[in-house]
Amino acid sequence: MARKNGTTPQPHSASLKAPAAYWMLVVGFTICRSGCIVVPFLSLYLVRQQHFSAADAAQVSAAFGAGWAIGPVIAGWLADRIGRGKTLLLALSAVTAVYLTLPTLQTLVALTIAAFAVGLFFDAPRPAVLALVADLVPEAARGRAYARLYWASNIGAGVAGGVGTLLADAHITALFYVAATSNGAFAATVLICKIGATPPSLALHPRSTATGYRAMLRNGPFLALTGLTLLYLCSYQQILFGLPVAMDRDGMNPSAYGIISLINAIGVVAFQPLLQPWIDRRTPLVVCAAGAIALGLGMGGNFGAQQSLIGYGFAAAVWSLGEVLFFSSVMTVVERLAPADARGRYTGIWASTMGTSALIAPLISSATLQAGGPELMWTTSLALGVLAAVGLLALKRHLDTTSTTPEPAELELAPSPV
Repeated sequence: MARKNGTTPQPHSASLKAPAAYWMLVVGFTICRSGCIVVPFLSLYLVRQQHFSAADAAQVSAAFGAGWAIGPVIAGWLADRIGRGKTLLLALSAVTAVYLTLPTLQTLVALTIAAFAVGLFFDAPRPAVLALVADLVPEAARGRAYARLYWASNIGAGVAGGVGTLLADAHITALFYVAATSNGAFAATVLICKIGATPPSLALHPRSTATGYRAMLRNGPFLALTGLTLLYLCSYQQILFGLPVAMDRDGMNPSAYGIISLINAIGVVAFQPLLQPWIDRRTPLVVCAAGAIALGLGMGGNFGAQQSLIGYGFAAAVWSLGEVLFFSSVMTVVERLAPADARGRYTGIWASTMGTSALIAPLISSATLQAGGPELMWTTSLALGVLAAVGLLALKRHLDTTSTTPEPAELELAPSPV
């Protein structure tokens, strides 16, 4: 029977039934995300603590972005070749070692290499984690399982923001040790609980002939989804790269950006459980398209919010809604488009769009700010969101047209309904 392709809604239930290993994975990944405090403050550390120039800090940040674009691809390949658990232990151990080494480095060359290594490893656990969700959770429950993982990891990100804000002024070096501790704790969880130690059973999924990267390049729907995700993220990343500059031009203090970041974190944590029943009743690609539209409207709302913290706050609530809708559903589509024995590689390629967008988005914000100011930057971000939504709906239509096997019966076979 054909696997669902991202155009079929998940059945709705009030609770998620999943094995204990899944919940330990969620806990461990949340702990890991709570230590993601180095990256936002890396440039500040280089300029204030190490007394490098802004240009030098930009060079180090670019090296981090390059590593981030490559890391998930390698990690996804390893997750399929050596196993999810071993990949997690390797990535977590490596980034822990880099975090512990970074405060001892003094030269620009050494710090640039270390930043590349951080980029290479800090998000490398993601492909193995996402592939493990598909390995551990019955297909009918995976949409909710991915959404719960996303929600929990955002709680961790909120903790990271709070810890970073408390430590950044007086104890910025301590950020590296907190990050190392959180990644080490996740590694210990993986080791003690033997998460991913057992290879996934492919008994119900005969070995695919489309597991290699060459075959992946012929998977049009997956490549389209990856490209549309990159389009979405180039708009989304302006929250990190364009928004602080725009708010500074409006004469706002840095603390104002912290307030907007807090509104975003609270919005994500609040919206996801409230919206999940609605998400469950809609097809994942439709939800993703709605998320892209909401993100675009929120970005466009930043244009109307100029010089007003309240205005920026309302805009943040809208793009937070778009973030929840998109990220709560997109992994369901990735999983359905990937062969069962190549989930790590497909997830790694998809996850690399985050690092790639971190390289492209600053170029977009810089060019648009110089050419037309914040107005052009926010209009461009709105256009990117709308284009992503149109593309996602077109992809859904294509998958609806090419899918010939009735699918509702598959949901009846699921051993654990959501």
